[in-house]
Amino acid sequence: MDLPKIYPITPETDTFENLLTAISRSASNNFSVFQYRRKNLDESRVKEELDLLEPIAVELNISVIVNSYHQSNLISRFSGLHLNGIDLKGSKKRLVEKNKFFGISCHDEKDIKKAEILDADYIFLSPVNKTSSHQNQKPLGWKKFYELTNETKLPVYALGGLGKEDLFKAEENGAYGIAGISRFWSY
Repeated sequence: MDLPKIYPITPETDTFENLLTAISRSASNNFSVFQYRRKNLDESRVKEELDLLEPIAVELNISVIVNSYHQSNLISRFSGLHLNGIDLKGSKKRLVEKNKFFGISCHDEKDIKKAEILDADYIFLSPVNKTSSHQNQKPLGWKKFYELTNETKLPVYALGGLGKEDLFKAEENGAYGIAGISRFWSY
């Protein structure tokens, strides 16, 4: 399984139609994977969206990684699981088979070490910059990001206040790629 350099996370769109438009445009921009994370929806609506999304993702040849915020029984149908920081704390082993992607959100050295123990395929390290979604969280900045990426052999995605245009800067600072929400989609 190849990891992409650019890894979008679903935006909190108002409608499923807007999400589909964003996904279709992503496919035309050669995105090969995205993370499904829709915290603003109840689980019945999430299941409904994923049921509709599954054949579309197959048709567009896009891998869907489901965030652990959602019910674990939904994950087996898709390409992998991304463990959020809250779920990382209680995890003691890899939560998906080796033929599926397993990613983890990390914010510090302790999280990175745990991701290594859990045999993650990649990590998100954030926030690099200040973001509107996490205004109270102190950004790492590129210097600290660089220091942390040099402490692991895992592929690291820079996340937080970045756009596709920041890929080169992220790679200069040890990142494998970049991930993001608001600046990665158009709909």
